[in-house]
Amino acid sequence: MLALLFLLVRRSLCWWLFALASAVVAAAVSVFACWAVIHVLYIWPEDLPTTVQINVALLLWILALGCTTALVRLRRSRDGAVQPSVSLRRRTLAVVAMVVALTTVGLRINADFGEFPTVRSLFSSQTMNLSTVAPPAPKHEPDSRFMAAGVSAHWHAPVGLPATGTVRSVPIAGTVSGFHARNAVVYLPPAYSAVNRPVLPVLVLVSGQPGSPESWLRSTDLVGQLDSFAAAHNGLAPVVVMPDPNGSDQANTMCMDSSMARADTYMSKDVPHWIKTHLDADTNPAHWAVGGFSYGGTCAMQMVTRHPGIYRTFLAISPEREPALAVNRSLTIERAFHGDAAAFDALVPLTLLAKNKYPDISGWFASGSQDATYSANVKVLQVAANKAGMSTQKSVFPGGHSWAVASAALPQGLAYVFARIGLP
Repeated sequence: MLALLFLLVRRSLCWWLFALASAVVAAAVSVFACWAVIHVLYIWPEDLPTTVQINVALLLWILALGCTTALVRLRRSRDGAVQPSVSLRRRTLAVVAMVVALTTVGLRINADFGEFPTVRSLFSSQTMNLSTVAPPAPKHEPDSRFMAAGVSAHWHAPVGLPATGTVRSVPIAGTVSGFHARNAVVYLPPAYSAVNRPVLPVLVLVSGQPGSPESWLRSTDLVGQLDSFAAAHNGLAPVVVMPDPNGSDQANTMCMDSSMARADTYMSKDVPHWIKTHLDADTNPAHWAVGGFSYGGTCAMQMVTRHPGIYRTFLAISPEREPALAVNRSLTIERAFHGDAAAFDALVPLTLLAKNKYPDISGWFASGSQDATYSANVKVLQVAANKAGMSTQKSVFPGGHSWAVASAALPQGLAYVFARIGLP
């Protein structure tokens, strides 16, 4: 606030008129830019929060004030000499004030989405170098790859077992789907390093959109939560796979097979096949779970309603009511299904939940207390899931539609999932 006041306060009437005009222009540009992101570029399937629009306007206004003050503006004195109208000292301080103000506004915008919970996460997002070494080849034959009953009670960690798991970046080819995905992220718990490692359950996690598999590492304490669980269970934890059903940060396949991509086939064929052929993962669907935040939570709902024979447990944090490319539902259908509404409707979770019964599916919903839209989505989806025979639970956490809510929800959500995939 002080930095903004420094940029704003001047004695000149012309300056105040400029400040007022630039504020109006900044507000107008912010409204238009936020509208274009949603309705022209289709980067986000719903209108941005008012707080984001206000903060974008502030950012633009600060840039206008700071750059104008910092620029060398010349005036002619009475004797004809050309002199700077703003002192060098003030221009220097203006640059400092502008940086401080912009940083503050940037932090406020980030607080709305929770993308970077720490300063370190901001820089690590650009330098995240995960190991690309392929996971060790499976030691158990496919026909015997079932997790032993009561493994959490009978497994004893051998001497020398690492205290933490390993995280790797791996390619999962779209062999069946033809989909070109970015590398997936895989977490292997400490027990996976044992010479005689046990067969382990599987958790597939999908990030929000825009986002990437690495978002789970950058925006939440997922690895810390998994390592903590493993430390309390002799090194045992699920194998966690974070695939990419979008292909890029801005892309949105809606986790469906459509004219845009065969993302559903990728998630239901290619990803499970890779897990079963490259990891010592339990092949019993009762020990497989799928989860995600926002877009990822929607994808999780799609997986269990379309493929209950693969995923039996789900974790849906702030999911959409149905997959979407734009605020306008008809535009979503036009772009992805050439206007065939029946084809789209046949694949959405609410349609399938109304049509089918899912007595073997368990799920956990979560949303932010200040996230009215997605909390309403959870309410509708949970009612439909319960009517379809699913066993579900729901929790609410402080915050809006942000990764901060996903991070806060993670410990409780993981506990729910682990208990149902064989690691109580």
